[in-house]
Amino acid sequence: MEETDFAEDGQSGPGYRQDYGGGHIGARLQAARLDQGRELSDIAAQTRVPLRHLTAIEEGMHDNLPALPYTIGFVKSYARAVGMDPDEAAHQFRQETTISPREPTVMIAPIDQRRTPPKSAMLLGAGLVGLVVLIAILWSAGLFGGPNDVADPEFDPLTSETEVATAIGAEEEAPDAAPEPQQTAEAAVLSGPIVVRADEEAWVRIRGGGETLLMRVMQPGETFEVPEGRDDLQLRTGRAGAITIIAGGRELPKLGDANEVIGEVPLTPAGLQAMIGSDETGEPGETGAGALAAADGEE
Repeated sequence: MEETDFAEDGQSGPGYRQDYGGGHIGARLQAARLDQGRELSDIAAQTRVPLRHLTAIEEGMHDNLPALPYTIGFVKSYARAVGMDPDEAAHQFRQETTISPREPTVMIAPIDQRRTPPKSAMLLGAGLVGLVVLIAILWSAGLFGGPNDVADPEFDPLTSETEVATAIGAEEEAPDAAPEPQQTAEAAVLSGPIVVRADEEAWVRIRGGGETLLMRVMQPGETFEVPEGRDDLQLRTGRAGAITIIAGGRELPKLGDANEVIGEVPLTPAGLQAMIGSDETGEPGETGAGALAAADGEE
């Protein structure tokens, strides 16, 4: 018998067995299986197709079958197992099936609104993140001390309305004691390196020539040595009494009272000498060279 194209006469393709009846494809597959004397469970074990799906194919119960691409694969596997043309069987099944020819879709479960954070919590979290970022920016800019000891040269916590002392205050009255030998003004001439020392916490700024070398709160015992050759530096502080200036290893009288604001203090031997003043009389208890000499004598 001459073999023809299954699409034209419904017969099996070349190399496959003769068509089994003229019923639907499930009945034809069942007839081929029974002709071989095989159980449906044997076909399921061979093809690895679930038994319930093979039963649905044989009985034409297409509503019990999965998506079309999967079912076409099941039909082809069944046809090969019983020696029928898989392509012809798949073609007939497509003609007969009521399954919509669409690809299987993945169903996404709806979001449980009870598990989503409330809007207020989300806004609070965003606000906290923004606050942390702002603090980090301000800290890096030096407003909170920052990673650098030298802050913005234009920043000055002392307002222009604050009275700035331009002279060193008088020393505290010395307790009654035997007068020490007085030294001449010539012996009180300042020289040597200049060191700024903080006896208590005090805000200090040292700058000159458009450059700020130090601007921050100095801690007790902390010192700053004026670089050699820098005769353009000036000191400004908000606590004059908490700062001590040392010239050539000699402590000068306090710049002022404990919380007195003082500025434009030259950090050179000549400048400090001019601020102290050259008091040739050297009387005890006065500022100037005499006070410096008296302080030196007490040492």
